[in-house]
Amino acid sequence: MRLGAFFTLGMLLVDGVDGLLASRLQNLAKDSRRAEEASRLLGWAVVAVALVLALAELGGGPRGLCPAPRPRPLRPPGLLEALRPEARMSHPYPPPRDKKGSRIGFTTGANAAAAAKAAALALLGEAPEVVDIWLPAGWRQPFRVFRLERKGDGVLVGMIKDAGDDPDVTHGAEIQAFVRFASEDRLEGGEGVGVVTKPGLGVPVGEPAINPVPRRMIWEAVREVTERPLAVTIAIPGGEELAKKTLNPRLGILGGLSVLGTTGVVKPYSTSAFRMSVVQAVGVARANGLLEIAATTGGKSERFAQRLLPHLPEMAFIEMGDFVGDVLRAARKVGVEVVRVVGMIGKISKMADGKTMTHAAGGEVNLSLLLSLLKEAGASPKALKEAEGAATARRFLEIALEEGLELFFVNLVRLAQEKLQAYIGERPFVSVALTDFDEGRCLAAWPDREVYRG
Repeated sequence: MRLGAFFTLGMLLVDGVDGLLASRLQNLAKDSRRAEEASRLLGWAVVAVALVLALAELGGGPRGLCPAPRPRPLRPPGLLEALRPEARMSHPYPPPRDKKGSRIGFTTGANAAAAAKAAALALLGEAPEVVDIWLPAGWRQPFRVFRLERKGDGVLVGMIKDAGDDPDVTHGAEIQAFVRFASEDRLEGGEGVGVVTKPGLGVPVGEPAINPVPRRMIWEAVREVTERPLAVTIAIPGGEELAKKTLNPRLGILGGLSVLGTTGVVKPYSTSAFRMSVVQAVGVARANGLLEIAATTGGKSERFAQRLLPHLPEMAFIEMGDFVGDVLRAARKVGVEVVRVVGMIGKISKMADGKTMTHAAGGEVNLSLLLSLLKEAGASPKALKEAEGAATARRFLEIALEEGLELFFVNLVRLAQEKLQAYIGERPFVSVALTDFDEGRCLAAWPDREVYRG
């Protein structure tokens, strides 16, 4: 098509030159030497026009004279691997910052969608270095292509995830999309993407662990490029090893990571991904028939809880971290009937103070509250004087153990249970247990101490 256009343009130019010179030839006809010179001039003009058109076809013609677009070379794999990690990230410009000046990052799902769009563009003959997608957070965000390779009948594109100033286990990981034309749309999981094996995650059992919002983002991104049916495979090289550092195995996601994200954005220090996984764990437990769960404040307290509550299956134990309020709300929503909160004195003290988010950023331990509980338990003047100078909840625990004040622990867990039950309402039923730091002994539990062993 392009050659035909150049030929037509060339003929028009030749006709124009021929017409202009023809009149002059007639005027010079009386002089044969001049006519001969004009004829040579016409011949050279035709040659010059042909040469210009040939150069234009090769992309070397003058600017504006039908220049052929130069195809950009594909980025060779591994070209950026020697650069600093931050230079490899797939956002080409500094990402937005929150009000505190912290860098916002981008979810695994956003990177997967950008990679899929870039691969779809490459299928149509382009070689994009930057693509932009619409984020559910409310803006279009550009992403820089890290890897672009043609493989058989498809194209593989990789993006380097930047989680901003709240890095998770996938920070710096390569998120890949392999895209090819197909008879119908298909979304598949490749290397490093887990498979859902238990109900309750919002994704059918047997499907790749790509959550609903990232799925929608991927298809919206490729539909900006083409309406033709596509087979899209998302992969995260090394994802199976990274998944061991997450809750995926407990959730029933096997063989790799989840492709997550609800806004496309990772807010700094929001721990939104962990909160989401905790809520998912509650849903998975209920979807698998459990009505009773144990929510622990950390990995150590979870190990202790498993010894204290041997009647519960592994799936019932949920490491909630600081998100006791989220666990209780999720349990109420899905119909869990009993939530057993197991933790150590620092977190339990915050719950007794009415806090449902026990992170350090949410407030310090109320040492005055602990001091009043120590007095109620009958601590000696010497113990109270020492407690007045205590700086940590752990020191209060040590003083109570030295004094043999079991009532201190009972009053503490009773207060925590009453505050949590008042927060969530009648259901689910809340039980609170306090353990020591080293042996996992149950120092007190309320209101059903008899359920806990040890």
